[in-house]
Parts: sequence; structure tokens; C-alpha cells
Amino acid sequence: MLTVVLDNKVEDYLKENKEKKLSLRRIMKDLKIKRRKAIWLIHQSTKIESVKPLDVGSRKRFLHVYKYRQ
Repeated sequence: MLTVVLDNKVEDYLKENKEKKLSLRRIMKDLKIKRRKAIWLIHQSTKIESVKPLDVGSRKRFLHVYKYRQ
């Protein structure tokens, strides 16, 4: 089943903050949504991309940090 999200709050929020790399926690707090819903909305969008951890000063393999793709 294909689900299309017409009103993606996370995508709109990241579009407003194009120059910033924002963590999942910051997105959740500002939009007042739950973790699973935020992750689901991020994965539904083709305009949101994950940031490499080294770009934000971490040596981990994966971080929940995202930015808006133009």
C-alpha cells in the first residue's frame, strides 16, 4: 500500500530552516510530535536527507540529524 503524505509538518519545518542541520529531538520538541511519527514523516519525504555525523562533529556511524534537500 502506497501512502502519500500531503501535509508533512517535518518537511515544512526543515524548509523554513534550510541552512540548519537539525536533530530529531529538536524537530520533535518544536513540532510537539512523537518520535515514531517524526521518523515516519522523515522517511516519507524525498526532500529530507540525513546528515553525515562527521559534519556535526561526531564519529558515530549514524545520527538522527537531518537537513532539507534543495
